[in-house]
Amino acid sequence: MKVKIKRSGVFFIGITIFLGAAAVNTGNNLLYMVVSALLSFMFFSGTFSMLNLKGLSLRLIPPPEVFAGRSNRFRVLLKKEGYLPSFLIRVSRGNEMCVFPMVWKREEVSNIYLSFLRRGFYESLTLEVSSSFPFGLFVRSFRKEVKLNLTVFPKPVPTDLGVVLSSQENRGEAKAKTLYEGYEDIKNIKEYAGEPMKLIHWKLSAKRSSLMVKEMVAEEMSPVVLSLDSVPGRDIEEKLGRLTYLIIELEKRGVPVGLKIEDKEIPPSLGESHKRVLLKELALFS
Repeated sequence: MKVKIKRSGVFFIGITIFLGAAAVNTGNNLLYMVVSALLSFMFFSGTFSMLNLKGLSLRLIPPPEVFAGRSNRFRVLLKKEGYLPSFLIRVSRGNEMCVFPMVWKREEVSNIYLSFLRRGFYESLTLEVSSSFPFGLFVRSFRKEVKLNLTVFPKPVPTDLGVVLSSQENRGEAKAKTLYEGYEDIKNIKEYAGEPMKLIHWKLSAKRSSLMVKEMVAEEMSPVVLSLDSVPGRDIEEKLGRLTYLIIELEKRGVPVGLKIEDKEIPPSLGESHKRVLLKELALFS
C-alpha cells in the first residue's frame, strides 16, 4: 500500500514535531503528554486507514458496447470481507472515479465512466483503490488489476450514409424514405434472431412464451457490404471510425450490413449480435 500525506496531515505532523522539540528543550511534562497524545492519534489514524482497505474485492462490469474516445459507463462492484466495514472508499483511474460511502459483506454497486484512447483488446485494467478515512490526514491506496477481456470498438466518425447507399441499384426516393423512416410497415411476424429490441412484438411473445419480432418493410432494403474502400479517410483509423459509424446507423435502420476486410468477408445480416461481430473485426484490425 502507498501512503500520501495530505496538506492537513503535513500541518499535523509539523505541529507534533514543533511541540516535541519544545518538550525536549523545556522538559515540560504537559508538553510531553500533548505530544504523546498526538503521536497516539497519528498511530490510530494509520492503523484504521490500513484496516479500512484490507479485505476488499473489486469487480468491473463493462457495458455491451465500448467505443474508443468516448466516456463509457462501467459498473463497479465492491465487497469487504472481515469483521469491520470500510468507509469512504474511492475507486479511480486518473480523473475518473466513483466513491462508496460504506462497504461491508454484500457487494455494493456504483458507476464509473472510463474512456480508452485506442481501439483493441484489453485483457485487464488497473484501478486505484484509496481512502482518507478516518481523519483525512493521510490517503492510503493500492492498485488493483481487474480482469476485463474487453474489446474496445473504434471511435465512430460521422459519415454521410449516401457514401455507401448511392452505390445501390434501383434506389429511388421511395426506397430512401423507407430507409430513413423504417419500422413503420409490418411485413410479417417471426421468431427472434438477434434483431433490435424495438422490433419485439411483446403481446405475441407473452402468448407464445418465446420472443417474436416484427419483420418490417425496411428489411427489404438491399444489403450493403462495407470495406475500407467504401469510405474516405486520411489514415486507417479514420476509415475504421467511418465504417463503425456506418455499421451502427445502417443497423438502426434495418439495412443488412456485411463487411469485407482484407481476405475476410462477413455476409450481410441484421441484429445486435451481428453488429458487434462486425465492430469487433474493425476493433482488432491491424
